[in-house]
Amino acid sequence: MTMTASGSKTDQIYDALRTRLMQGHYQFGEVLSTYELAQEFGVSRRPVMDAAMRLASEGFISIIPQVGCRVIIPDEDRVREHFALAGILEGAGAKLAALNATEVQLADIDAALGRCAGPAEADDAAAFAAANRDFHSAVLAASGNQRLTELAKHAWDLSDFYIQKNRVSTDLRRSQSEHSDIAGAISRREPGLARELMEGHLSRFWMGVHI
Repeated sequence: MTMTASGSKTDQIYDALRTRLMQGHYQFGEVLSTYELAQEFGVSRRPVMDAAMRLASEGFISIIPQVGCRVIIPDEDRVREHFALAGILEGAGAKLAALNATEVQLADIDAALGRCAGPAEADDAAAFAAANRDFHSAVLAASGNQRLTELAKHAWDLSDFYIQKNRVSTDLRRSQSEHSDIAGAISRREPGLARELMEGHLSRFWMGVHI
């Protein structure tokens, strides 16, 4: 990989490694040599280490002194806690959306829901992943709480990392059905139900991660 002029070397390496981690390029528990990564990226070891430290702080890897880093092996408690927290955050967002969404924002949620339908039926995981983010983004935008939105979105990459090797086609259809229920509760202005459905939708994913 060749570094481009835009953005710092650390940022570019961080983005590249994070993408690889979320897409399953590396196995859970795999050891990565920062020396080899530096050679691959055509840089000194410093920006690679800086990128690795950022990824470690976000929970993707652990640092091995004098060697490099290891892709974390998710344990049940870590994964369960992550998705429980993600559910609480987005559940609060869905509740606020049911209370605060404008008609335009409700239409945005409905449109995002529609974009998820085709990929779910076609078992197209890549297309569904993009549409899924659009749906959750639309719900969070309708909440009217920017800080809550930032916190919830920050958890998305780690969520994708945990489930990237475990999602199956039936999950897509189930997720789409749950999206429909959530959108319906928001549209009917049922904040308690919207929160409950979104929390359940997010928190169930930990059960699909193979420890």
